[in-house]
Amino acid sequence: MVKVIEGNLNKKDTDMLEANINNNMFPWYFLPSPVTPKYPCVTHVLIPRYDYTNDEGFKVNSNLHDLIYPIMEKALRKNKIKIKRILRGQLNFTWHNNGLHSDPHWDHEFPHDVFIYYINSFTKGSTFVFKETYKDKKAKKIDKEITAKKGKYAIYPGENFHAAGFVGKPDEVRMICIYTFERIK
Repeated sequence: MVKVIEGNLNKKDTDMLEANINNNMFPWYFLPSPVTPKYPCVTHVLIPRYDYTNDEGFKVNSNLHDLIYPIMEKALRKNKIKIKRILRGQLNFTWHNNGLHSDPHWDHEFPHDVFIYYINSFTKGSTFVFKETYKDKKAKKIDKEITAKKGKYAIYPGENFHAAGFVGKPDEVRMICIYTFERIK
């Protein structure tokens, strides 16, 4: 079974993050094909993907990173996890679709972790982690369903296929924060 760590941020941090993100002035950017073109979303990049060609990373793209990162770091410390390097960070905003979840994918073709944080309230919208990894080339069996809840975070192995669940109602949206990182062993 895939190891998933789950926890909750304190109410002060939860409310502060939602107030900064879930408002009419927050800049979201359309992403036509986050995994496949079947399920577009809007996003806000905090840290762009690590540039493996030039071995460069951790270029802050948004001041919001400075607000979120210490909160994530506190959750990781609580779980005795130390970051070796950040591979990417972004906020995603998705909406109702038919079916259970988006297309399964992995983030990087090597061992790493995902930190996901649920920003707002909505029904359904779980994150599904599959038994298979990028080495298997195809996701077949859901191993863990991470139930979404405002203020909740989860940490799981990002080399496993995973997929975003869809919200349950047409008038709902799913706002999450995602960081991928390598940990110090």
